[in-house]
This record gives sequence, structure tokens and C-alpha cells, in this order.
Amino acid sequence: MALFLKSKKVDLGAGKDLFIIVHQHDADELGINEGEIVLLGYKDVELYVKVIITDSEVAIGEVGLYEEIPEEYHIPAGRKVMIDIPKAGKSLEAIKKKISGQRLNEEEILAIMEDIGSRKLKETEVAFFVSTFFNPGFTDDEIKWMTKGMAESGEILEFKYIKNNKDLVVDKHSIGGTAGKGVTPILVSILAANGLVVPNSSTRAITSPAGTTDILETVLPVALTKKKVYEVVEKTGACLIWGGSLYLAPADDEIINVERSLKIQEFQKVLVSIVAKKIAMGVTSVLIDLPYGRGSKLERPDDLEFLAREFEKLFAQFGIKCVTYKRVVKGPDGNGVGPILEMRDCLRVLERDDQRPKGMEEIVLGMATEIFEHNGRAKKGEGKKLAQELLDSGKALTKFWDIAKAQGAKSVVKAEDLKPGKLVHEVLAPKGGELKYISTREVVEIARSLGTPKIKEAGIYFNKLPGQKVEKGELLMTLYATTPDRMEDGIKAIDLKKLFEF
Repeated sequence: MALFLKSKKVDLGAGKDLFIIVHQHDADELGINEGEIVLLGYKDVELYVKVIITDSEVAIGEVGLYEEIPEEYHIPAGRKVMIDIPKAGKSLEAIKKKISGQRLNEEEILAIMEDIGSRKLKETEVAFFVSTFFNPGFTDDEIKWMTKGMAESGEILEFKYIKNNKDLVVDKHSIGGTAGKGVTPILVSILAANGLVVPNSSTRAITSPAGTTDILETVLPVALTKKKVYEVVEKTGACLIWGGSLYLAPADDEIINVERSLKIQEFQKVLVSIVAKKIAMGVTSVLIDLPYGRGSKLERPDDLEFLAREFEKLFAQFGIKCVTYKRVVKGPDGNGVGPILEMRDCLRVLERDDQRPKGMEEIVLGMATEIFEHNGRAKKGEGKKLAQELLDSGKALTKFWDIAKAQGAKSVVKAEDLKPGKLVHEVLAPKGGELKYISTREVVEIARSLGTPKIKEAGIYFNKLPGQKVEKGELLMTLYATTPDRMEDGIKAIDLKKLFEF
């Protein structure tokens, strides 16, 4: 039986999650417990919200609404609001069916995506669904329906014909698994400097020391409204935003939260997530970065070829051109690992600084070449020359700050202005020789121990990268932290034999 309670705005916020506060007496009457999800109804608004139970914050007969609810859904104080226990939907039955090893139909898949996106399912229920990616897995049809449902669980943006670009909207996305996220901001700046429309959305770190969003927000706002995103792209031809700030494929965001707590990802889920997000961003042509090698997400050549085929096939089903960019990784993409240090690498490339990571620059130029030539912006064999000119002339740097200012950056920041943590620890080479390999898994462990990505100043600077000669006793890497405890944790996490191979 539903309860009808009087609304009361409380001065508390919870970010993207929606919470209400009810008195213990009312909770007992409805038969709900702390943390459960209930249905909140007001006029034509229906929301699935989490419950906090109290004896004092609200009176019997009142429901406290965290500030996001009355502000976003226009529910005034003192109005009658319905609270009810949601009925078990088709999605739960479908998840049970999948766990038992059966195939799902389109209706069942779409129901799961809709209920995850609307937060109707509990985190534990979403976790059970995530587990089915590992066993029993999904068929091609199920993957297609899931991608469609995930994309349609939120808004879908449209950027065609902006800046006379007709229907060409390009982007790049990486499957991740490497340290160093400066590639995307540099690449987007080069492409946009050539007049391409590039609405790029990125994520926060899941299994890496920092995500592209984590590094970008050290110099510019990344949480934009839908209206602001359109303004930025209209003005500059591109954006560099956090996808989580928009209502884009919200089902994916809920699944990512579960993945983050479990620290796992699976190939089919990566495939669905990336394609759904690009559909939601209105992309018509995309480059998928597939870094592979020991210690990365893709270690076996067979996995690489499989994923490349699957991306191209799935994107094609939604009318999106896809080119895959396969590259061997033997260590971080740049010298820096951690938000501040990675953003500094990015700016050094754009600024043409002598200390810029040349390896990262070559990766960017290779990707830009593929995109320019694949989309007819340069003839075969001439794409790299075009990309190099956009970098060397400073046009890419100018475009980066055009985008940043349009998104709300207050001033231009130079690479030298970005300062890592004040506590420093230097690690010297235990022996000489050619540095052949730096373990990504070990890098992640050390960087996370230092406090990345939450502590922006924390991280590692690799003074030597794979392919370079090292003398015994020479500086190999430098750790940065903001507190002695964090530095101690980072030092303890170092295992030189596992981290480096000479």
C-alpha cells in the first residue's frame, strides 16, 4: 500500500544519486528498510530513489527530498508525494533467466537497460547482471539489443551539420588499460583545428591511475549541461567533457559504478559501453584505439583481432564508420602518470616543449593520420604531414584553449604551471642496460597507493621509458605525493623486479 507524504526540501546533495529521507514510523508502515529503492510519484514525475530512515530529520508524514529532486523535477515543498514499493519488473526475471544460461530476447534486454538506467534495480541486482558477461556471455543479437537499449536509456545528441560539416561527426575512444591519458586532448585539438566536428566525452578512471576526465579537470570544467555542450561545439567545433555529467546512456554509468567497486571489466561489456556512448554522442565516424601487449587489457593477438572485428561489426549495425588503431604497448604512453603529470605531458606536446613525450606525440600523429585519411580530409600518405603542421604551427594548441575557455576555463595554463605533489621520492636504476618494459599493473598499484586519481598532484614521473638506455644508479622514476603516509604507501608498493624489465 502506497503512502502519501508531505514534501520537504533538505539542504543535502548526493550528486547523481537520488535520495529521500523518511521517518522510521512511515518506513515501518510501508515495510521498507534503509538503502532500499522505492518509487516516488508527483504529478507526472516518477523516480526510483534510495531511502534514508531517521527519527529526527523529518516528522511523521513528511518526506525529505535531497536538493537534486525538487530542483530538477520541480517538486515544491509542502506537496503531497506518493511513496511506494516498486513491483518486480520483467528485468529481474530476465536477469535470473540469463544467470541460468538462457538467451534473452530484445524485449527482455531493453527492459534490463531501462531499469538499470532509471536506477530501478539495486546495485546487487546490477552486479548479478554484470556477472553474466563472464558466464554465460551474450550472443551477437543480445549484444546489439543491449547496445541499442543502453544508448536509448538516456538522451541522444545530434551534431550533424554544425559548422557546415554535413553529416561527419568524428571521435576517438580507447579501450584503456594503459597509463597516460594525454592522447585524447591532443588528438581532439588537432582534428578540430582542421575543422572537423569532434564532440568527445570521456570517463573517470576504472582500472587505471587516471581517466581522461580526471586529467582534463585539472585545467578546465568537464561537467557541462546539454545546452552548454551544444554551445561549446557550435562555437569551437569540439568539446572535451565528462560523459557522466549528461544523461547519456545512464545504464552504462550504473554498470560502471559496479565495475569500479569490483575492479573488473569484460570485453563484451567494453564493446557495448563504447558503442552505446558514441551513438548517444551522435558520432558518425570513430577511431577505436586498441593498445595491446603484456600487462595490458589485450595480451593475446587473438583477442586483439577478435575485438577489432567486433567493434567494426557492431558500429556498422548502427551506421557508424569505424577504423581500429592497433598498437603495441610496453609501458605508459607518456612520462607522467597521475592527473597533473599527465595533463602536463599533454600540454608539453601542444606547446612543442623540448621535454614533451615524443612517443605519445607519435601515437597521436598516427591516429590523426588514420582519421584524416579515412574521412577524406587528406589523401593517402598525406595525413601525417597535415597533423604535424597543425601541431607545429600552434593551431592545435590554440584550438585546445578555445575549447577550454568555451567550457569555462578562466585562464590559459602552461605546462610549467602544473605542479605535482611537494613530497618527492627518487628511484634509481638497480642495473644498467636497455629498458624493455614497464608493467602497467605495477604502475597502477603504485599510483593508486600514492592517491591517484582523487589526489590530482599525486603520481609518478618516469624519467626513462622503454627503448631507452639506462646506466646503473641513473634516475628511473620520481614519485610525488601530498602526505607522508601516501608517500610511504607508494614506496611500499614498488617491486622493481616486477615493475621494470631490462
